[in-house]
Amino acid sequence: METLLGLAGLFAIMIVQVIVPPIPAELIVLGAGKTYGVWTTTLVAGSGLFVGSVAVYWIGISIQQKFRRFFDGEKIRKILGAFKEYGAFVLWIRILPYNPSDAISYAAGMARVPKKTFYAISLVTSFIRCALLAWFGENIRDLKDAFAILTLLLLSALIAWALLYRKNRKPN
Repeated sequence: METLLGLAGLFAIMIVQVIVPPIPAELIVLGAGKTYGVWTTTLVAGSGLFVGSVAVYWIGISIQQKFRRFFDGEKIRKILGAFKEYGAFVLWIRILPYNPSDAISYAAGMARVPKKTFYAISLVTSFIRCALLAWFGENIRDLKDAFAILTLLLLSALIAWALLYRKNRKPN
Protein backbone atom coordinates (compact mmCIF):
# COMPACT_ATOMS: atom_id res chain seq x y z
CA MET A 1 0.00 0.00 0.00
CA GLU A 2 2.85 2.39 0.82
CA THR A 3 4.42 1.80 -2.61
CA LEU A 4 1.06 2.38 -4.31
CA LEU A 5 0.62 5.69 -2.49
CA GLY A 6 4.19 6.60 -3.34
CA LEU A 7 3.62 5.81 -7.01
CA ALA A 8 0.35 7.78 -7.06
CA GLY A 9 2.23 10.66 -5.46
CA LEU A 10 4.98 10.36 -8.10
CA PHE A 11 2.36 10.49 -10.88
CA ALA A 12 0.68 13.52 -9.29
CA ILE A 13 3.90 15.45 -8.62
CA MET A 14 5.02 14.88 -12.21
CA ILE A 15 1.81 16.52 -13.42
CA VAL A 16 2.11 19.39 -10.94
CA GLN A 17 5.81 20.03 -11.73
CA VAL A 18 4.92 20.72 -15.36
CA ILE A 19 2.29 23.26 -14.34
CA VAL A 20 4.47 24.80 -11.59
CA PRO A 21 7.93 24.97 -13.26
CA PRO A 22 10.20 25.55 -10.23
CA ILE A 23 9.65 21.97 -9.03
CA PRO A 24 12.78 20.01 -10.15
CA ALA A 25 11.48 17.05 -12.19
CA GLU A 26 14.99 15.75 -12.79
CA LEU A 27 15.69 15.31 -9.08
CA ILE A 28 12.27 13.74 -8.51
CA VAL A 29 12.81 11.14 -11.24
CA LEU A 30 16.40 10.44 -10.14
CA GLY A 31 15.13 9.71 -6.62
CA ALA A 32 12.22 7.64 -7.88
CA GLY A 33 14.57 5.62 -10.09
CA LYS A 34 16.65 4.81 -7.03
CA THR A 35 13.52 3.87 -5.06
CA TYR A 36 11.28 2.09 -7.59
CA GLY A 37 13.66 1.07 -10.38
CA VAL A 38 13.82 2.07 -14.01
CA TRP A 39 10.70 0.45 -15.46
CA THR A 40 8.22 1.39 -12.76
CA THR A 41 9.55 4.94 -12.55
CA THR A 42 9.50 5.30 -16.34
CA LEU A 43 5.90 4.13 -16.56
CA VAL A 44 4.57 6.25 -13.67
CA ALA A 45 6.70 9.39 -14.02
CA GLY A 46 6.54 9.32 -17.83
CA SER A 47 2.74 9.08 -17.68
CA GLY A 48 2.56 12.00 -15.28
CA LEU A 49 4.95 14.07 -17.38
CA PHE A 50 2.87 13.36 -20.50
CA VAL A 51 -0.43 14.24 -18.79
CA GLY A 52 1.08 17.45 -17.38
CA SER A 53 2.49 18.41 -20.78
CA VAL A 54 -0.90 17.91 -22.41
CA ALA A 55 -2.53 20.00 -19.67
CA VAL A 56 -0.22 22.96 -20.21
CA TYR A 57 -0.54 22.62 -23.99
CA TRP A 58 -4.29 23.14 -23.55
CA ILE A 59 -3.66 25.99 -21.11
CA GLY A 60 -1.50 27.56 -23.84
CA ILE A 61 -4.36 27.24 -26.33
CA SER A 62 -6.74 28.78 -23.80
CA ILE A 63 -4.40 31.67 -23.04
CA GLN A 64 -3.96 32.39 -26.74
CA GLN A 65 -7.74 32.42 -27.32
CA LYS A 66 -8.54 34.62 -24.31
CA PHE A 67 -5.81 37.16 -25.04
CA ARG A 68 -6.01 37.07 -28.84
CA ARG A 69 -5.66 40.87 -29.17
CA PHE A 70 -2.39 40.81 -27.23
CA PHE A 71 -1.03 37.99 -29.40
CA ASP A 72 -1.92 39.83 -32.60
CA GLY A 73 0.94 42.32 -31.99
CA GLU A 74 3.77 42.21 -34.53
CA LYS A 75 6.50 41.02 -32.11
CA ILE A 76 4.31 38.31 -30.63
CA ARG A 77 3.27 37.18 -34.12
CA LYS A 78 6.95 36.85 -35.06
CA ILE A 79 7.74 34.79 -31.94
CA LEU A 80 4.79 32.47 -32.44
CA GLY A 81 5.59 32.23 -36.15
CA ALA A 82 9.14 31.16 -35.36
CA PHE A 83 7.81 28.55 -32.95
CA LYS A 84 5.45 27.26 -35.63
CA GLU A 85 8.34 27.03 -38.08
CA TYR A 86 10.64 25.16 -35.68
CA GLY A 87 7.94 23.64 -33.47
CA ALA A 88 8.65 19.95 -33.94
CA PHE A 89 12.39 20.52 -33.53
CA VAL A 90 11.82 22.45 -30.31
CA LEU A 91 9.52 19.71 -29.02
CA TRP A 92 12.26 17.10 -29.53
CA ILE A 93 14.66 19.14 -27.37
CA ARG A 94 12.42 18.22 -24.42
CA ILE A 95 13.98 14.75 -24.38
CA LEU A 96 17.05 16.26 -22.70
CA PRO A 97 16.97 17.04 -18.99
CA TYR A 98 17.19 20.62 -17.74
CA ASN A 99 15.44 22.29 -20.61
CA PRO A 100 12.42 24.60 -20.56
CA SER A 101 10.00 21.80 -21.46
CA ASP A 102 7.14 23.40 -19.51
CA ALA A 103 7.49 26.67 -21.39
CA ILE A 104 7.78 24.75 -24.65
CA SER A 105 4.49 22.96 -23.93
CA TYR A 106 2.74 26.25 -23.14
CA ALA A 107 4.19 27.84 -26.29
CA ALA A 108 3.20 24.82 -28.39
CA GLY A 109 -0.42 25.39 -27.40
CA MET A 110 -0.17 29.12 -28.02
CA ALA A 111 1.44 28.51 -31.42
CA ARG A 112 -1.22 25.94 -32.25
CA VAL A 113 1.22 23.12 -32.97
CA PRO A 114 -1.04 20.37 -34.35
CA LYS A 115 -2.43 18.19 -31.55
CA LYS A 116 -1.32 14.91 -33.13
CA THR A 117 2.24 16.18 -33.53
CA PHE A 118 2.36 17.51 -29.98
CA TYR A 119 0.86 14.33 -28.48
CA ALA A 120 3.14 11.98 -30.43
CA ILE A 121 6.38 13.82 -29.70
CA SER A 122 5.37 14.45 -26.07
CA LEU A 123 4.60 10.78 -25.54
CA VAL A 124 8.00 9.71 -26.85
CA THR A 125 10.02 12.44 -25.13
CA SER A 126 8.21 12.06 -21.78
CA PHE A 127 8.98 8.35 -21.49
CA ILE A 128 12.52 8.47 -22.88
CA ARG A 129 13.45 11.41 -20.64
CA CYS A 130 12.06 9.65 -17.56
CA ALA A 131 13.71 6.35 -18.53
CA LEU A 132 17.11 8.03 -18.80
CA LEU A 133 16.72 9.88 -15.52
CA ALA A 134 15.39 6.76 -13.75
CA TRP A 135 18.32 4.73 -15.07
CA PHE A 136 20.73 7.37 -13.80
CA GLY A 137 18.94 7.37 -10.43
CA GLU A 138 18.99 3.59 -10.14
CA ASN A 139 22.73 3.54 -10.88
CA ILE A 140 23.85 6.10 -8.30
CA ARG A 141 25.95 4.08 -5.87
CA ASP A 142 28.15 6.75 -4.31
CA LEU A 143 29.16 10.40 -4.49
CA LYS A 144 31.41 9.76 -7.48
CA ASP A 145 28.45 8.32 -9.45
CA ALA A 146 26.23 11.21 -8.38
CA PHE A 147 28.83 13.73 -9.56
CA ALA A 148 29.25 11.95 -12.92
CA ILE A 149 25.48 11.82 -13.48
CA LEU A 150 24.98 15.47 -12.55
CA THR A 151 27.81 16.38 -14.93
CA LEU A 152 26.08 14.46 -17.74
CA LEU A 153 22.79 16.22 -16.97
CA LEU A 154 24.46 19.63 -17.08
CA LEU A 155 26.18 18.76 -20.36
CA SER A 156 22.81 17.75 -21.83
CA ALA A 157 21.44 21.14 -20.75
CA LEU A 158 24.28 22.85 -22.60
CA ILE A 159 23.60 20.73 -25.67
CA ALA A 160 19.89 21.65 -25.57
CA TRP A 161 20.77 25.32 -25.25
CA ALA A 162 23.28 25.10 -28.12
CA LEU A 163 20.79 23.34 -30.37
CA LEU A 164 18.09 25.90 -29.66
CA TYR A 165 20.50 28.80 -30.11
CA ARG A 166 21.94 27.43 -33.33
CA LYS A 167 18.52 26.64 -34.78
CA ASN A 168 17.10 30.08 -34.00
CA ARG A 169 20.18 32.18 -34.84
CA LYS A 170 19.90 34.14 -38.04
CA PRO A 171 22.93 34.21 -40.38
CA ASN A 172 24.58 37.61 -40.86
